[in-house]
Amino acid sequence: MRRRTLGALLLATFLLFTAVSYATLDREKLANWDNYLFWVDYPKGARPVWLGDSSKSVEFSGQIEYTVTEKAPVNLILHGNGDVSITIFRPDGKVVRLSAEINGTTSVNSNTELALQARRFAIENLGLRREDLAFIAPTQALFMDEDRNPLPGNYTIQIHPRSVEAQLVGDTYGLLGTDYKGRDLWVGFIGSTVNTLILAFLTTVLVIFLGILLGIGSGYYETRLGDAISVILEALNSIPYLPLAIAIIFVLSSTGFHGKLEMGVFELALILALLLVGKFASAVKGIVMHEKVQEYIESARALGAGDIEIISRHIMKAVVPYALSYSTLLFAQMIAVISILGLFQIIPGANWGSFVAEAFTQNAIYSLWWWPLSPSIAIIIVSIGLTLLSGDSSG
Repeated sequence: MRRRTLGALLLATFLLFTAVSYATLDREKLANWDNYLFWVDYPKGARPVWLGDSSKSVEFSGQIEYTVTEKAPVNLILHGNGDVSITIFRPDGKVVRLSAEINGTTSVNSNTELALQARRFAIENLGLRREDLAFIAPTQALFMDEDRNPLPGNYTIQIHPRSVEAQLVGDTYGLLGTDYKGRDLWVGFIGSTVNTLILAFLTTVLVIFLGILLGIGSGYYETRLGDAISVILEALNSIPYLPLAIAIIFVLSSTGFHGKLEMGVFELALILALLLVGKFASAVKGIVMHEKVQEYIESARALGAGDIEIISRHIMKAVVPYALSYSTLLFAQMIAVISILGLFQIIPGANWGSFVAEAFTQNAIYSLWWWPLSPSIAIIIVSIGLTLLSGDSSG
């Protein structure tokens, strides 16, 4: 019993962590996960903030004090509408003044007017040549000295009006950094976690629901319908579901951003459930056939109980415990299936498999090691929790 309690506690903690993280996630970033143009202003291949670095990312409005030690910020992102002015008081006494009209989200690096003014400051006030700025971002030039090195010291940055939201971006960013396209990996990890858990849970529920209906229908009723269901279950058990699932998903899915497959969560869960329900339904059928010939069933029928009453009050008492135990193992199996299919980018949507596959695609499996490590740790936690939860009571 202690093993089950520990497993339930571990899973509950993980689910609570995921729910809180998802609730606090920037919905705009989540909706634009596959829109690479959305991330053009974010640092590429940034490390997580917890690895420690002198150039961190901070959000502010109005004014902020920022200290540069070894590395300069790589961008200054702005979100707002109308005329905006930027004033930076540098530790060497020089003052940077930039201004432009913005509409939505832009940055010093991507806004033509702001970038031009930043480069002009570097040329006129720092004595840098135009060719010196070829490989230097406009924002970085604002925090450099005459030798093109980051100028250490305390900076005061003022943004007017205060309604404009600003983000000073360093080469470390967020809890999981960014990929080489600038995408916030924390957004991808939490989004893929939620999608994986929802799809696995929904598929498990459908398998259990359909399996109970088919198992009782074929095991309790000795009719043509029951025989037909039995034939269907035998066919499902003999067909390799994985290749068939790949073929069906490929045929029924549509193509979205960057050629990626798209399909509704319920439709995807239903396809997987229909292909996986055979084994569970056959087991339920065996339980039902064993129970319906018991003496207490005959006694209930002799007392006038109908089929619905017998099934709900007696047969289900034997089916439900097995269904609960089976659902725990099935949930873990579905997470594995979804992750494997996602790893080969066969299954639509963001999931743990597709999240890791992106690391392989960008050749970041070793350089950004925290990227594939995050879903691996999550899978281990869920697997241990489910294993403990499904253990016998003597543990």
